[in-house]
Amino acid sequence: MKRRSYHTLSKLEKNIFFQYLKGLETENIPAGINMWSDDWTTKNNTLPYILEKTERFNGVNGQFTIVYDDNQIVACGGVYISSFCHSIGIAGVRTWVDEKYRHNSILRELILPVHKKWCIKNNLQAVMLTFNKYNKNIIEIFKRRRLGEKLDRISTRKKKHLFYNNFNIVPHSIIIQHTEQWAIYEQLDDTFHYDWTAIAVY
Repeated sequence: MKRRSYHTLSKLEKNIFFQYLKGLETENIPAGINMWSDDWTTKNNTLPYILEKTERFNGVNGQFTIVYDDNQIVACGGVYISSFCHSIGIAGVRTWVDEKYRHNSILRELILPVHKKWCIKNNLQAVMLTFNKYNKNIIEIFKRRRLGEKLDRISTRKKKHLFYNNFNIVPHSIIIQHTEQWAIYEQLDDTFHYDWTAIAVY
């Protein structure tokens, strides 16, 4: 499998990716409304709008990774510098993995390591994952056994993996992009500190 950053794609390759996103309309997923709309140019919540009309994933403020099996798109997800604290990278954004590839640990092995590496390269002090109300139960999976790992996780975890060094949970829900979220994060720098109450939901 190979990975590409969206901002490096040709116009044709971008159009192919948009057709892939359009195909997700048939998937019964709560986040589907944010992945595609036929009038995406006017819907600022959609992934195509963010990719084409904002600077969020432009390679400087963040990047969006697409995973291919030969020439077939099988997964995607982005990372960007948070607006509430420029020392934090938010990873796993708008992530999607095709159902038949979910047993392959693509998120753990091919997407999140790239996001963590991008955060380190850009001197960020922490990398975090956020979850909406409908999928915050995924945090429990990370707590019990980090995503995609076997039961002998200590022997299989490598430095490239997210949460290799530490695993932290924000103790309350927070507001990001005007939406209530729940978050977990890894410190990349021992000096990192952020007052999470500044964006807490009250």
